Amino acid sequence: MVTKKKYRLKKDVFLYIAVVIVAIVLVNKGINAYKTYKYHQTTEYKLITVGYSKKDIKILSKNLNDKELLKLTKEKKNDKLVNLMSNKLYLHKHYQDYLDYIDIFPSKTIDEVIKTINLHLNYAFYEDTKPTDLSKEYLIIVNKYNYLDESFSPEDLVTISTKYSWGSPGTHTIRKEVFDAFLKMHEDANQNGIYLMINSSYRDFNSQTIVYNNYLKNHGEAYADKYAARPGYSEHQTGLALDIFSIDGALRNTFKDTPAYAWLKDNSYKYGFIIRYPEGKEDITGFSFEPWHYRYVGIDAAKYIYEKDITLEEYYVYNIDK
Repeated sequence: MVTKKKYRLKKDVFLYIAVVIVAIVLVNKGINAYKTYKYHQTTEYKLITVGYSKKDIKILSKNLNDKELLKLTKEKKNDKLVNLMSNKLYLHKHYQDYLDYIDIFPSKTIDEVIKTINLHLNYAFYEDTKPTDLSKEYLIIVNKYNYLDESFSPEDLVTISTKYSWGSPGTHTIRKEVFDAFLKMHEDANQNGIYLMINSSYRDFNSQTIVYNNYLKNHGEAYADKYAARPGYSEHQTGLALDIFSIDGALRNTFKDTPAYAWLKDNSYKYGFIIRYPEGKEDITGFSFEPWHYRYVGIDAAKYIYEKDITLEEYYVYNIDK
């Protein structure tokens, strides 16, 4: 009798265990089925079905909101979009501008698209201009897209002695920090047998008007815009720019071949200066190569620009106006 009870008890236990196991399996299957159902409703799954990989989705999700991602699930996979956002120079604030530009110029590479939009080169020079941001202090940018007000004038201008500049006394002025940096550079250059001289410094709006109009009158607008800035768009008005030559090499056409330029090219950054309009960057700066035109930006920025071989425009876009 006892044996039968034990057998029945064991049988009941096994049956109970079996029922529990089946229940667990069914519950798990149900949970997994529900999870699968829910996952199939997600934007990630929908993007995968369109053709994006999980790596692609991670890149897209870093830059796009839920609504923008959902919109992509209803379109063909856009490889250019992923490549665009993978580019180290991608700036999301230009997202729509990139897409619009790609639509107009589908044969352009992603690098070309990003460079064009980031540097505002989708507009002609002197189009879609805006006032420069004066809060950037020594890193303000004045070019063919960013201008200074007619009344702008630095408050800390100092007079440059005729020991360091051509012209009558009082002809040249520049911001004090710029002049202090120039004096250090002048001293070190002199120790290397090079005597630097300033040919042009701060120019106010009216003075720049005269300079530009002379070019305009004698050579026409295309030539004038290549070699001189329009009033309000001149770096000289910032009080941060100097045209520097040497006492024995002051001809613009030949200055690039002088020991003075060779020394300045390799050393001016140490004092906070950059060659503002470098050779080979005319499409960005809008000006012909000017080996004599130096802009003060501070030592840290100058060193970065020198080492990366970039323009102030590029530095400003990626480090200042992010």
